Amino acid sequence: MTAAEQWNDRVRPHLPPFGGFLQSYEWGELQEALGFKVKRIFEETPKGTVVAQLLELPIPFGKKYYFAPKGPLGTASPAVMIDVLRKHVPGAAFLKIEPAVKFKKAVPASERHPEHTVLAPLSANFEETLEKMKSKTRYNIRLAEKKHVTIRTAGVEAFEEFILLMAQTARRDGFAPHLPNRYQKMLEILKGGECKAFLAFADFEGQPLAANLMIDSFGTRTYLHGASSNEMRNVMAPYALHAHLMKDAAEKGLTAYDFWGIAPPGSGDDHPWAGITRFKLGFSENVVSMPGTYDIPLSSFWYGLYKMGRRLRGLK
Repeated sequence: MTAAEQWNDRVRPHLPPFGGFLQSYEWGELQEALGFKVKRIFEETPKGTVVAQLLELPIPFGKKYYFAPKGPLGTASPAVMIDVLRKHVPGAAFLKIEPAVKFKKAVPASERHPEHTVLAPLSANFEETLEKMKSKTRYNIRLAEKKHVTIRTAGVEAFEEFILLMAQTARRDGFAPHLPNRYQKMLEILKGGECKAFLAFADFEGQPLAANLMIDSFGTRTYLHGASSNEMRNVMAPYALHAHLMKDAAEKGLTAYDFWGIAPPGSGDDHPWAGITRFKLGFSENVVSMPGTYDIPLSSFWYGLYKMGRRLRGLK
């Protein structure tokens, strides 16, 4: 058994409600390729199991903290998890965690990965999946089919096409995308094992109108990044793209489709994610939530200094 297989077998019984790919061995390899140090911790204690893949991140004065994306995991209580992790990160100022359950004495922190998502269950009979969608979404899917929107999947060879669409989307919606190198590394490194990345395009009359960067991991297909053209938006290319990817995922034996991030339930139309949330809820109303992102101070002095520095820079 390879190191990757062994680690993923340890993660699999303890997957978080969503985002389990962030604890996969392959995702850790991606982070290492991007220049981060990765620490993997597995410990079976008398009080339960602790599993955590941590990223080591620098802060001023030569100090560091460790981040467990969608972790830590396991059967141990939060208190035991913190004791185990503390032992493995000597000298760290704090831990940043995204746990599946609330931790006492944890300090709320700025969200790193989505706290709420739409997690659509997939049926082998795609008509059953369609019936659970909103009528407007089904209409737009059928409209795209009538317009003969076609779908194709690709790897890193189509990276430039994706980046061009992402640049249009970022300008239109007013956000800063990741550096292109990050998307490229995902496609180059996540090609096998338990965590696979690929591109999917919706084309109309030979022109790419929508593109998604997808992750298949631990039985779930995740819509990690999406982009779309400013042109011919009336052919509903993004609807055709998601419908195809959901059907294809079910055919491959995956059981869930994660739309990866929506506004908090109950948010109004003024929330910056209101539009994308309505779009995603059209495919499924199965909203899944996790507690959020938290800090666990390990050194009150260094954590206090870190927080003061962030306040001085106008950050939370």
